[in-house]
Amino acid sequence: MMKKNFEYIEIEEGKSQYEEYDLTENKTVDAIYVRAKLEIDQGNKYIEALPFPRRHEDINREYKRILVGYKKDDVKKMTKFDKMMQISTLNELRMPLPFHRALEYDFYTVLCMSYRSRRVMYASNQELTYTVENEEKCINRILTGDPADATKAGLSMIGYSGAGKSSALSILLSRYPQVIMHDDGNGGCYPQVVYLVVNCTANSNFTVLYEAIGAALDRALGNLLPVYATEMAKGKNLGKKAEKIKQYIEMFSIGCLIFDEIQLIDFEHTRENSFESLMLLANQTKVAMVIIGTEDARDKMFVHLRTARRIGQVIDVNRYCNNKEFFAFLVKQVFQYQWFDDTVPVTEDIIDALYDVTRGIVDQLINIYMCVNYDYLERKTKPEINGKYIRNIAKKYYPGIQDLLKMIRTPDQDKKYEEIKRNARDRIQELIDKESQDREMQLIQSNNSINEDDIQLSNVAANITAIYDEYSEIQIMNAYKQVKRNDAANGKSEKEITRMVIDRLQKKNNAKQKSKNKPIFTDRTQMENFLKLS
Repeated sequence: MMKKNFEYIEIEEGKSQYEEYDLTENKTVDAIYVRAKLEIDQGNKYIEALPFPRRHEDINREYKRILVGYKKDDVKKMTKFDKMMQISTLNELRMPLPFHRALEYDFYTVLCMSYRSRRVMYASNQELTYTVENEEKCINRILTGDPADATKAGLSMIGYSGAGKSSALSILLSRYPQVIMHDDGNGGCYPQVVYLVVNCTANSNFTVLYEAIGAALDRALGNLLPVYATEMAKGKNLGKKAEKIKQYIEMFSIGCLIFDEIQLIDFEHTRENSFESLMLLANQTKVAMVIIGTEDARDKMFVHLRTARRIGQVIDVNRYCNNKEFFAFLVKQVFQYQWFDDTVPVTEDIIDALYDVTRGIVDQLINIYMCVNYDYLERKTKPEINGKYIRNIAKKYYPGIQDLLKMIRTPDQDKKYEEIKRNARDRIQELIDKESQDREMQLIQSNNSINEDDIQLSNVAANITAIYDEYSEIQIMNAYKQVKRNDAANGKSEKEITRMVIDRLQKKNNAKQKSKNKPIFTDRTQMENFLKLS
């Protein structure tokens, strides 16, 4: 337990001590402490600076995102293009899913476990330097773990592509500041990096993975010029890189490392380039490991049951997909937003068809429903929205999707699934682009048809250029537009409009250059006689 040298604040149940901060913009905050609920954690600055997890009712609210600006009564007034644009925002729709509560509480638990099992070590005669916002600072402490301690903090979230893992992670982390700065009591401060998110890339290995951790640390600390990514790149081998990661975990008191899309990592059979190396790192430092991936990640990492147990709690994201009753609820939520001519009620036929072509995956449900709306708008003869139509739409935009969804566990099948989704998105974009260009062509044609104003402007310009050569066509046109915007021009004849335009031009240019080849008029009377305005 740490020596208590700080004050607590009181907060309402379910509130965060950092609510005054916009954590989407402010990644770094000054530590604010709330007394830990467990006695074992009281006095632990790293735990008491963390916000408590959201309450159940708050989880449902925070993980839900409606379509802002959608009004059912306005749909019939909208153009086809505007409808298409609004349909595309369905991708922003979010709905509470059954695993969200477990994710909130399990994540907070593993953070506490990580910080509970570590101890502060002070360097009395030596200061360590670190870089934040590309400015060097000093600390005299690190946070270490005891390799002999049996405590292991970890969490894995496994599920189909499109089941809602990444969006849930984003909402989860919006609760937490990424970097918390603690007052050291001597006029200085030291950092606590609560989490680092490492986005794994296709066919990458552990060299890339370790270097990505360095890059994630730079982003968290606001280093525009890479510092820790550069240091990681200097590591000559995986062993050296792993040792640097260990140092960073201790120096920055990193709470957890989050590996998103970890199935993309190339796990080779060498000890250094395997999941075992991550487990060794976690054991040495007691940093929490959060693993996010598809079913293939489970097969790659959890070959042995003991490995699955070592990573900690496993959240099976897919469970909701098998619940037909819950799926019906999701369908009804999505069908609140419609761009059909008439309101379409949600029937058992529609639910069954959507389940067949989505296997309960929420992302796929939204994608198919978007295609249904897009396709409906494109048809001159409007179809009936029923199960048959929905199945035909799935075949048209997502060919082969049903067979693939039945066995979506291998890497090749995941790639094929993503390819099908990309092709569908391309077809949808083609529809939007076509409607956009059709709309633009109509606007161009309507705006460029010759009207009375165009004829009048041409005549006015001809009258003026017959008298004056110092005014350009642009000047005349601008003056004409200014005159026409004036209420005084309403109902005026062409000759009167001409006089008003000349007056405006003369006011703007009192020093006129007279033409050598055209008659010179010394006063208004001569000019009016020429134009026969009087």
